[in-house]
Amino acid sequence: MGRTLLYPFAGAGIGFLVGFVIVRMMAGASPPSDTTAITLFVGTFLAGTGAIAGAIIGGVEFLKRRDQAREAQVQGESESEV
Repeated sequence: MGRTLLYPFAGAGIGFLVGFVIVRMMAGASPPSDTTAITLFVGTFLAGTGAIAGAIIGGVEFLKRRDQAREAQVQGESESEV
């Protein structure tokens, strides 16, 4: 369950950093006030998309581990019955 909560935060952080780097690379000699606003908008958008992607990945990991634990439990019970 911890990964389900951790992955969205990691995705948001990575998304914001990617937005920050892309805007700074593309801005060139633009005034700092313009690049700050654009960085905030693009970084926020990519942070949101990164959080969504992180939540999906974390949820899939959680479900995968839960299914593996159930299979191991069922397999252990069937072996003990024999």
